Amino acid sequence: MPALENLGLEDLRTLAVKTFRQGGGSRPDVLLVRSGNEAAVLKDYGRADPWFRRLVGPLSARREARALEQLRGVRGVPRLLCRVGSDALLLEYVPGASAREVPPGGLTPQFFERFYRLVERLHEAGVAHCDLRSTGNILIGADGEPHAVDFAAHFRRGRSWNPVSRWMYAKFCEADRVAVARLKKTHAPELLNEAEMQALARDRKTWLERGARLIGKSVRNLSRWLLTKKA
Repeated sequence: MPALENLGLEDLRTLAVKTFRQGGGSRPDVLLVRSGNEAAVLKDYGRADPWFRRLVGPLSARREARALEQLRGVRGVPRLLCRVGSDALLLEYVPGASAREVPPGGLTPQFFERFYRLVERLHEAGVAHCDLRSTGNILIGADGEPHAVDFAAHFRRGRSWNPVSRWMYAKFCEADRVAVARLKKTHAPELLNEAEMQALARDRKTWLERGARLIGKSVRNLSRWLLTKKA
């Protein structure tokens, strides 16, 4: 059989052996596909609701693909193998478990050191993840290394002549670092340093960040209401 990257969408879907996330509404299918010794993750917006798929799905797939291309070679980021049509991405499969599956206290000090280094590598490459608060987007590989997945919400560093975009990028980078501190608070609160505790306190109190999260949530909810089927 041809390599997975050379297969079309329908052929790839017939090779699905596991569903990580069921598509529908504004959500893509996320499937593990396997052929012989090859395995990959298929992220397919084609199973979102029709209006969302037509208007937002291709944009979301293209936008995430651009971020992954920018992060190509960054350790801890699954490789983009290829785009599949306009609605889907084929991604490197990283065996392991999500941080959501790890019970409190189950992550080591070494993991957090590596996770901070991963976040810094993302930012040095010009990409803020923006959704590391969702622990399902943090994978612990079979080798214990952290990986960041699902860059649908990312924000890229603006050009030097765009101070507003650069300021927003700095804020989103700070939010990524706070997400690491939040995870550390859950699993190893005794390891929190003074800077992390202050960052967590600012995160609770800053009206700007609370307002930004509220606006973002409202926009997502409005998009889903307008573009997805009602039950």
